[in-house]
Amino acid sequence: MSATKPATATELKNYALRRLGYPAIDINVCDEQLDDLIEEAISHWQEFHYEGSAQRFIRIEVTDAMKAAASSSSAIAGTDWSTVDNYVDMPPNTLGINHVYTSVGPSSVVPGNIFNIKYQIFLNDIYNFTHGQILHYYMTSQYLETLDWVTNSSQNRRVRWTTHENRLHLDFDWQEMQTGQYILVDGTFGVDPQIFTSAYNNEWVKGYTEALFQQQWGQNLSKYDGVQMLGGVTLNGRQILEDGRNKKEVLIQELHSRYELPPMDLIG
Repeated sequence: MSATKPATATELKNYALRRLGYPAIDINVCDEQLDDLIEEAISHWQEFHYEGSAQRFIRIEVTDAMKAAASSSSAIAGTDWSTVDNYVDMPPNTLGINHVYTSVGPSSVVPGNIFNIKYQIFLNDIYNFTHGQILHYYMTSQYLETLDWVTNSSQNRRVRWTTHENRLHLDFDWQEMQTGQYILVDGTFGVDPQIFTSAYNNEWVKGYTEALFQQQWGQNLSKYDGVQMLGGVTLNGRQILEDGRNKKEVLIQELHSRYELPPMDLIG
């Protein structure tokens, strides 16, 4: 890409340094710090920016080892308690779990089983669906999905997951699962910039990276604040630090006000 459209971490680093004045002036930040700050910028973008994550479906094949582990437990250190090992490890860029399905059958719109309640509703109201509103069918479907969740049915499994453990706990009887079957996970995952390189060219990422560089530059120089150099130039690292912090704060506010997805409402 061009110099102003970075496609790698190195190009993004060079772009941000040029924005701060390099090579016309020295930027007193080492490469290790710059690399850390780029990772910080990408991580913040993935977690809060609507373009930094994507919904994907991943499948997990059930194995005998997984079923055996789900039937075992591990002792909690320093206590007499133990925890059930009914979990599977998730990819490191997982940001959230939406649904888990362990039995993917016929279409939910026209189920193949004539005794299915959705099939009967669709059969009796098909004329209304094509000549009027579908609000009644939609509300009924939402109610049935709630029943699936409450009863922990195979169509919508009840699960537990946290960011730092990154373990998807599946709270159901694993003996129901057959070896070779698949568990379908509907989740939200961070966009990998090494695969989708346009992430490095995101305007917010470029601006936030520059702000982080400037803040680190000022923090490094603040140790020598007030020192007079040859030629009468006096170092003012705290001013650079303050400018970087202010720029960072503005970008964070912009991220949460313009680019962050609103939280979903929970009714009922």
